[in-house]
Amino acid sequence: MFRNFPKNFQRHAILRAVIFIVIGAAIFISPNGFLRLIGYVIAGYLILLGILKIYQNYKFKQQTGSYGIGLAGGMILIIIAVIFLYFAPALFSILPFLLGLMIIINGLMHLILALNLKSIGWTIFCILLVIGGAVLVFNPFKTTLILFQTFGIILICIGISEIIGYFQNRKISSY
Repeated sequence: MFRNFPKNFQRHAILRAVIFIVIGAAIFISPNGFLRLIGYVIAGYLILLGILKIYQNYKFKQQTGSYGIGLAGGMILIIIAVIFLYFAPALFSILPFLLGLMIIINGLMHLILALNLKSIGWTIFCILLVIGGAVLVFNPFKTTLILFQTFGIILICIGISEIIGYFQNRKISSY
């Protein structure tokens, strides 16, 4: 299994590159739309799992004559999917704020350590962390969109480097 890993990894480089480029471009072009798509995919997945559980329970009832726990589990998954679909925008909008708070707290804790160590570089880094966290707290939507778009650009670059690496490895392998 592990002996074939490098060959399989190289064989699927173009596929990975295409996936990275497509997802990166989608994120860069429409970060809000991509987040909505993720919400729909998660909700759809939960609904599909719920339907499968209900179907498995139906088959179980046909075999045994009684209902199993799968019926309740399937219904709960469908209810969670609907709730997630309804509250996904609120959940996504709260995440940057919470992330900003976590960064501020982490930055302040490290700042105390940096001041005790009298490390100027570390102190400056911690102050920048606190400022970055504050930007996320006070302007969460624009900051998140810019960071998400930057992530999209990084994915595109990774995809391009995968393609370049694929052809370089192919050229080396042919010698």
